[in-house]
Amino acid sequence: MAEQTYQFGDYELRQVVTAPPYYENCYVVHHRPTASTMIVDPGASPREILAAADRMGGTVTAILLTHGHPDHVAGLQQVADSTRAPVYAHRNEQVILDAAAEWGMALLRTALTVPPVTYFADQAVLDLAGGVTVVATPGHTPGGVCYSFPGFALTGDTLFDHGFGRTDFPGGDPAHLRASITAFLDAVAPEDQLFSGHGGPWTAAVARAWWHNGGAAMLG
Repeated sequence: MAEQTYQFGDYELRQVVTAPPYYENCYVVHHRPTASTMIVDPGASPREILAAADRMGGTVTAILLTHGHPDHVAGLQQVADSTRAPVYAHRNEQVILDAAAEWGMALLRTALTVPPVTYFADQAVLDLAGGVTVVATPGHTPGGVCYSFPGFALTGDTLFDHGFGRTDFPGGDPAHLRASITAFLDAVAPEDQLFSGHGGPWTAAVARAWWHNGGAAMLG
């Protein structure tokens, strides 16, 4: 599996590109002062994800989900079983995660299972590894979120490099996604690096310019 490592002050970020057919990006975030490691969106390739976390050191203290589509949670059960770390997602995503078996059969031809999930509401910060800022970004799914850290943000399938997540699956809403992306780009610093669920990173400044010069119009 392809793997890239980035440094942002107290944080180390490791991007693990998971197996085909979706090549989803799982992110492993290590906070040096607390020796805490978080795994975000463990799609396929749980063995490689766990190995990446081991190489970063520290203890896996949380598993965060940007949303519950199967390409982002296919390895969740195995990663949760191995680390015994709690799983966190927005409460509006429960409808997607409760149907994980059906979603898995439809998109991956396998019935996925999901461990117990701690659901949070629209709150500003999760008290994990120095604090994780949560920006609710419904539209791709009902409970999609982005996670913001000093210098970078993890955008899941809300926002890609010059693109955004599809809205034609159950629970998708183009008007909500457009409002979500606008609010998110207004909230992050221009110099922040944005890391999405598929593809490579880009800066918030470039994303904002693209969004306001034609990107938003693509959502009607």
